[in-house]
Amino acid sequence: MESEERTSDPGTNTPAGTCLSEPPREPSPEPGCADCLSISVARENARSTFDYSAVSDANVRMRQHHAEAHAS
Repeated sequence: MESEERTSDPGTNTPAGTCLSEPPREPSPEPGCADCLSISVARENARSTFDYSAVSDANVRMRQHHAEAHAS
C-alpha cells in the first residue's frame, strides 16, 4: 500500500503544518505624544488607500518609537 503525503487540509488552500492565528494587535499612540499621533495618522491614511504594506511599516515604526520613547 502506497503512502500519500498530505500537503493541505481538504477544502482549504492552507499548506500542511501552517498555523493561522490572529495578527498581533496594533500598537496604540500614547496620549499627548506628537510622534505617536503622526505615526498613527500615517497608518490610517495608508489604510484608507488600501496600502497595507505602509500600514505594517507604520506599526513597526510605532513599536520602535514606543520602545525608545515610552519604555518604562
